[in-house]
Amino acid sequence: MKLEGEKRTSEPPKYLNEDFFKAALEDGLRDMRVDIKKIIFAESNSGGGENYCSKIYRARALYRSSKRQLDEELALIVKSIAITPATQFLEELAVYLREKIFYFDVLGKLEVLIGDGSKFGAKCFYTTREPIQTIVFDDLTQYGYKLANRQSGLNEEHCVVILKKLGKFHASSMVLVEKEPSVREHFSSGMLDENYIRTNERFINFMTLQLRTLANLVGKWAGYEKLAEKLHRHCDNIKENLVVTGRAVPGEITVLNHGDLWVNNFMYKYHDELPTKPIDAIFVDFQNSFFGSPGCDINFFLNSSVQLDVLMHRREFLIQTYYDSLRESLERMHSEFVPSYADIQHEINARELYGFFSSYAFLPMVTMRKEDSYDISIEALTDQDFAKKKVQLMFSSNPRTTDTLRYALRRFDELGIFD
Repeated sequence: MKLEGEKRTSEPPKYLNEDFFKAALEDGLRDMRVDIKKIIFAESNSGGGENYCSKIYRARALYRSSKRQLDEELALIVKSIAITPATQFLEELAVYLREKIFYFDVLGKLEVLIGDGSKFGAKCFYTTREPIQTIVFDDLTQYGYKLANRQSGLNEEHCVVILKKLGKFHASSMVLVEKEPSVREHFSSGMLDENYIRTNERFINFMTLQLRTLANLVGKWAGYEKLAEKLHRHCDNIKENLVVTGRAVPGEITVLNHGDLWVNNFMYKYHDELPTKPIDAIFVDFQNSFFGSPGCDINFFLNSSVQLDVLMHRREFLIQTYYDSLRESLERMHSEFVPSYADIQHEINARELYGFFSSYAFLPMVTMRKEDSYDISIEALTDQDFAKKKVQLMFSSNPRTTDTLRYALRRFDELGIFD
C-alpha cells in the first residue's frame, strides 16, 4: 500500500481537501483527533460506463489517530452525487438518505443477526450533504476484493457465491423486520417507485427509447415478428407496465432487496492459490434498496449479470442454491417464518416482469464494451441525439446482448408476461 507512484488522472473537486478527510476519519474511526499527513488520489472516476449516476473518487489517507499514535494508511472510496437537472430524479428517489440510513442504521444489525461473520457491505465512514451529497466508504480493494467482468457476465461459480450471500442478506432482513417492523419505513420503494414513474417524463422517455429500439431490432429477427409486435404494444403502455412491475403484491413474501443487483454492485474475493476461484462477495451501492418480493432481486440479477449458458442450463440449480442459503439462515436465526421452496419459486415466477425490465433497461448497458460506453453518464444521456445513438450501440456493442435477449424474450413470451 504505497502512497507514492499512484497515477492521478484528473484533479479532484476542491472540497475533497484535508479538512474533509479529517472529518471523515474522525467520524469513521470514532476518534476525537485525527491528523492527516497526506492524501493521495488515484483514478478520479471509474468511467468507462462503470458508474452512471455518481462520481467515484479513490483516495489513500496517511494519518495519525490520537488513539493509537501510529502513522497509518487507509484506502477510501468517495461517492458524490451532484444534484443537477439531469440527476434531480435521485433527489426525488431519496437515494442519498436511503443509503445513509442503510449504512448507519441497518447494515450492522443485519451482520449481527446473521451471526456467522458474513459481511454484506463496506464500512461507511462519513456522509455529508455540503457542498454536495457525498458518502465515504472503506475501499474493499485493499482487502483483496475486486469487480468481475461486466461484459462477459458471471459463470456458475461466481453466481453461486453471490446467491448464497443474497440468501443470507434476505434472511437477516426478514428477521430484522420481525424484531423492528419500523425499519421498513425508509425502504418502501426502489427505482420503480410509482409516483416517480408517473411524474418523471425523462425516465419514461429513456425507457421508451430503450424498449422501442429493442422492439425494432427484434422485428428484424426471423421468426420473432409476433414477439416484436408484443414488445411494441408493451411499449405503447410503458408507464402503466412499469408501475405494475414495481408495485407491491398483497401477501407476497418481503425481504430487503438490494434493488440494483448487477455485476458492478458486488465485489468478489478470490482464493489465494486459485486466483479465478471466488470465495466471498460483498454488496456495494444500496441507494435503491427496498422491501419487496425476493423475486425482484433474483430476476434482476439473472437477467442482467449471468452468462447465457448458465442461464439456460443452470437456472433451477441457482434458485435452489439461493433457497438453501435463505432457509438455513432463517432456521439458524430461529425465524418465525421459513418459506418453502415452492413459496420462493412462486415469488420468482410472479416477478418475471422485473426480469424483463432488467433485460431491456440494464443488460444492454451492462454488457457494452468499455470503448463504447466510456462517455455515457446521466448528464450525457439528456442529449436526445446522443442518447439515440448510444442506445442503438447498447444493443449491438456486444454479441452477448443479442444472444441473451433472443433466449430471454422467447422465454418471457412462453411465460405469457406480454399477454
